[in-house]
Amino acid sequence: MTRELVPAGSRELTRDHIRFYRAVMDGVEMAKAWATYLAVDGDYQDTLAKATLGWVRQALIQEALDAGQPALVGLFRREPWRVKTSTTTKPTLAEFSERFADAGDWSEVELQAMWKEEYGETNPSEARAAARRERLNQRLRQALQLLERATRRSPAREDAVERWLAPNLAKNLAAAGLASLGAVADALTARTNIRWKEVPGVGDVWARRLQEWFDEHGLKPHPPALPLAPPPPPANASRLVPLERFELPFVGVAPLPSPTGSAPFSQAGNALGVQNDRQAIESWLKAKASNANTLRSYRKNAERLLLWCYLERRRTFSQLTVDDATHYRSWLENLGRLDEATWIKAGWRLPASEWIGKRAAKRDTPEWRPFDGPLSPDSVNQDLLTIRSLFKYLKEFRYLQDNIWDALGKTLATRIKLADATEQFVGRSFTDEEWRHVVSPLSPDGPELERRLLLVLWLGFGCGLRAREMLSLKLGSIRPGREKWRLKVLGKGNKTRLVPLTSPTRLALLGYLDSVKVNFDKVIEATRAREGHPTFEEPLLRSRRGRRGGSSPEARDALQYTQLYDSLKSHLKARAAELAASNPEAAAKFRDASTHWLRHTCATLALKNGVPLPGVQKLLGHTTLNTTSTYVTEDDEALGVDMERFTSRFS
Repeated sequence: MTRELVPAGSRELTRDHIRFYRAVMDGVEMAKAWATYLAVDGDYQDTLAKATLGWVRQALIQEALDAGQPALVGLFRREPWRVKTSTTTKPTLAEFSERFADAGDWSEVELQAMWKEEYGETNPSEARAAARRERLNQRLRQALQLLERATRRSPAREDAVERWLAPNLAKNLAAAGLASLGAVADALTARTNIRWKEVPGVGDVWARRLQEWFDEHGLKPHPPALPLAPPPPPANASRLVPLERFELPFVGVAPLPSPTGSAPFSQAGNALGVQNDRQAIESWLKAKASNANTLRSYRKNAERLLLWCYLERRRTFSQLTVDDATHYRSWLENLGRLDEATWIKAGWRLPASEWIGKRAAKRDTPEWRPFDGPLSPDSVNQDLLTIRSLFKYLKEFRYLQDNIWDALGKTLATRIKLADATEQFVGRSFTDEEWRHVVSPLSPDGPELERRLLLVLWLGFGCGLRAREMLSLKLGSIRPGREKWRLKVLGKGNKTRLVPLTSPTRLALLGYLDSVKVNFDKVIEATRAREGHPTFEEPLLRSRRGRRGGSSPEARDALQYTQLYDSLKSHLKARAAELAASNPEAAAKFRDASTHWLRHTCATLALKNGVPLPGVQKLLGHTTLNTTSTYVTEDDEALGVDMERFTSRFS
């Protein structure tokens, strides 16, 4: 079958097209790259793939011209599968550097010297040609990354099929009367046979790929008209779906009139510009969820409430009462703890088993459920805390008139604070024995990289620092004293705190400073200097770039996050390998561990060893949704004594 190729400009160039092009350029087998990025265009054919590469190249040239970057045109005129062609079997410098776990610590000059040691000198013309190819390849990759990150239009229901889909596929769809993406989305949902007999030339495989592409780009069919009564759900189907798939109003669920008999609070004047409860939650998540972990936690708690409101209580957020709030707390506490007969007898509409599913079920699968088992009392309190924060936000921006969760009283607030404070530290952490296994092979008198890693471990375990906080430390951050040393740490929200430097951490610090030729006098000078002074601003943790073979006596470049992360992960994997035969469970734990485990371990073991909770909170600089004044009244001297006694057990 002859495949048509549209001219550049008449079909949208997508990120998947650029990724396909770049994969081929990087030496990925063309068939594999096609299957990964362009399966929606049909089965792989060599001629079709090469023709598509030609079209992508033309489109990239056009984008470069439109963006006012004519210098990129010459780069894109090269055939991508010829980019890596070389007249020598010797690896490029980039390929050579991939063999070293700590390559990020070496400069390009140092890597070149190492390359020459292994492969010898090359003749000048060959070296110049290889260097040109390397520079050209690097420029081409940078250009592709630039265009890939560029803002691109998303597919819309009203768009013509030929604007986004492969020409042959678009022709078949248009011949069947499906001229727009919206029409295709509706027809895919309404098809009566898996083979999609209604569209000749497009079978079940292509239909499945199309459906995946539509789901990826958020193109949904028009929802059907709401029936007067809910239709029976399909076998094994659940009415419980994640927040992003929950449509309001939900089929068969009509919220009851306001329980008070009066009209519900008008949301027309809300400052959020949202129309329903799901949009209100999404607005709150965008405003308050500052990272991926917070987003997952907040979204989980909010979508549980949303599903409960519409499926159990059959009320919108604005119709909820204080009585509903107390019922929801009771519902959370009892879910999964009562037998089904008792549960139904209590008056709940949905069986408890319908709310609970597998722990690892993905959000886009039918197996997903809002819960994976009963909640602990602390988890119930955490849920309620998050919901109260949500309603506070919605009240502040006039989406809601009241925050009903405030009525649960001070007892709830106190329980929530304690649960929130302790639950932060119980997560993933090492035991006493495991921590000793982590740190025991390293010495403050070892090589520089070993000393640096030892300091990183103690900054996390002995001071409770986040990775970013470690990397922000400067010589001026050290506060030495006659007996007690401290660190001035810049934490989240640009808030600073002083943390005690206990004996083991101080020993690791001094050993590392000695390895990078920083003596104590310079530390004192940095401490006395003001911020902005060159000595004050010198980084504490440093990269080895530019110092191979002792060519430079003192390191000045700051350590980067990837270097810190890679060195720690490499160390933990090595420790895991030692445990693989004797303790596979612990080995798996070590392989999963990351820099943040050090912080968790600091908290959990400190609490177990008698360091007061307010002191640990202050040490970590942790801000909860309900921060209390006790977190800032802990005596600095007492905290230092407690941490000295605790960490000395491991030195």
